[in-house]
Amino acid sequence: LKKNDHNLKNIVVENIKKYKSTYSKYYNRNKDKNSPNLRDPYPVIVLIPEYGMLSFAKNKTTARIASEFFGNAINVMKGAEGVTNYTGLTEKEAFGIEYWELEEAKLKRMPPEKALAGKVAIITGAAGGIGTATAKKFLAEGCCVILADIDKQALSMVEKELSSEFNSEVISSIVMDVTNETQVKKAVRQGIETFGGIDILVANAGFSSAAAFEKTPTKLWDKNMNVLSKGCFIISREVYSQMIDQDLGGSMIFIASKNALSASKEASAYSVAKSSILHLSRSIALEGASYKIRSNVVNPDAVIRNSKIWDSEWKTQRAANYKIPANKLEEFYKNRSLLKVSILPEDIAEGIFFFASSVSKKSTGNILNVDGGNITAFTR
Repeated sequence: LKKNDHNLKNIVVENIKKYKSTYSKYYNRNKDKNSPNLRDPYPVIVLIPEYGMLSFAKNKTTARIASEFFGNAINVMKGAEGVTNYTGLTEKEAFGIEYWELEEAKLKRMPPEKALAGKVAIITGAAGGIGTATAKKFLAEGCCVILADIDKQALSMVEKELSSEFNSEVISSIVMDVTNETQVKKAVRQGIETFGGIDILVANAGFSSAAAFEKTPTKLWDKNMNVLSKGCFIISREVYSQMIDQDLGGSMIFIASKNALSASKEASAYSVAKSSILHLSRSIALEGASYKIRSNVVNPDAVIRNSKIWDSEWKTQRAANYKIPANKLEEFYKNRSLLKVSILPEDIAEGIFFFASSVSKKSTGNILNVDGGNITAFTR
């Protein structure tokens, strides 16, 4: 290999395939009738001349530990060479240790893998109520998470909160404006460099606005289109390209709104922008199917608690539209729903998790309403 070799990826991939074949032959040569089944045949450590060492595992912590073990092993070899000649184990001895029955018994007692183990997700609008709840759910299910938000202070607080509850090595954050292509590209690159790739996108960044149609200024209309529609397009395009390059499939989840299916009075810009997300997702589902890239939509309604959107003027405007006090708005929405329930950020996170996990592996181009039942948002 040479520095900046454009064929590096192909060379590495080809050699990993050779390693897999060689490892399988090694297993077959040394196994006996009592040997455990073949384990993961792919390499954990990859050495690339003039580049360095890569370590692979299902999460960053395990990958780091593997690299530390390898570094220590090299130091042991160097130390041995300083005294005499270093001699490694025979192949049969190495196999006996790797496939030791007691080691296999220990592995069998380990808890089952979590639903998103080995996955990497990027969440936009991560500092808001839905974004934070989704990050918590994903982390609890074994996912590595990239938190992206335009609000630097709020993002820092969320990262600190999550890092105190989960392993900080599985969390990365970046300040990002979804309408800024340079910042979006940087965020995707950070995810790749930190965790090795991206398997899940949660396009959640947004805001709300209200204005009578005849009083809607062009500036407000453009802001809705830029943040809610164009913002989803830019991040999904970048992640989509990465998923194609990875050739491992992927899942994209777009957070739209009840307004995507049923317009509200004095919210034309918001409703139109949100409705465009539905067709964006359908378009991705159509083109992404051949790459095993799934695309689906979660439609929340009236998620007021812990919401940055509902802490804004939007809450006052919606209350005025329904001619009720602002502090009665959640109760109003609860009673409006068919199930008479309040919708919480954690409820939306469960819907997002459904589309992110393998439980929904045969679903794409779909819409999931999480709204307690709103007849105006029925799709049929």
